[in-house]
Amino acid sequence: MKALTVITCFLLCCVSQARGQKRIHGLPAGAVVLEAREIPSQRHTNRTLVLWMQNPKMVPSDYGQDDLLPCPDQTRGSYYSGPARVSLLNLTTNTIINTVRIAEASYRDNEALEKADGNVDVPYAIRKGYYYRVAARVRRTVEAKPTIMWLRDYNGDGKALEFALFDAPACMGLQTTLIGYSEKQDRVIHYPVSLEVTEGTKQVHRNLFWADYLFNKKPNRPGYWKYEIDYTGRGGTLDAWEVRYNPMQERFEGKVTVSRVD
Repeated sequence: MKALTVITCFLLCCVSQARGQKRIHGLPAGAVVLEAREIPSQRHTNRTLVLWMQNPKMVPSDYGQDDLLPCPDQTRGSYYSGPARVSLLNLTTNTIINTVRIAEASYRDNEALEKADGNVDVPYAIRKGYYYRVAARVRRTVEAKPTIMWLRDYNGDGKALEFALFDAPACMGLQTTLIGYSEKQDRVIHYPVSLEVTEGTKQVHRNLFWADYLFNKKPNRPGYWKYEIDYTGRGGTLDAWEVRYNPMQERFEGKVTVSRVD
């Protein structure tokens, strides 16, 4: 009963905070701001990233402190679910410069992003020590508020202007996506990943917004990754990834070699 009371109070607090926020010009009715993060840019000192959802549903976790956490809940916890957006806000005028929609993790290549909408799960409380940063000093079995837009330098340009989202559909496979601020364009970007995928004699080109493990891997050097994903234990493949950031195109490019191991 005590745990239920704490969760209920937390939910009411989240809702009241969302309702009490200053209205941003350009957000539609039903939009709920989940998080805002000021951009540490020397070119533009009045920019903020705003993560919001359209009429989100709040889904509390049903796992107790003594329960083993399933892999999908390591990226989800207690979460908001709904169509998710990130907007770039001009603080001086309180107006939106541009907005990107976050495609759901099941999004596949060669689709227009505008058609790749869907519900995304974003945690509002989660256990620390997994994929999202939790600053609170709590035990690892206790859910606490995470920082979703934890700005870091993912593309290797020396500027901490990007944040990643994570989705673990199972204990093998981790979908990752990257959103960040482009000083060159003065816009928020949902970074695409352009890949040449080779399996045997077959080669296909794929344009992705979610890439397996990419933005959870430490780069070999700034803006360059080379790693393998071993799915062979489940009768799958051995996938070799090599990806680099293209600063001129402001996208990630690379190749994946898929091998069958007998």
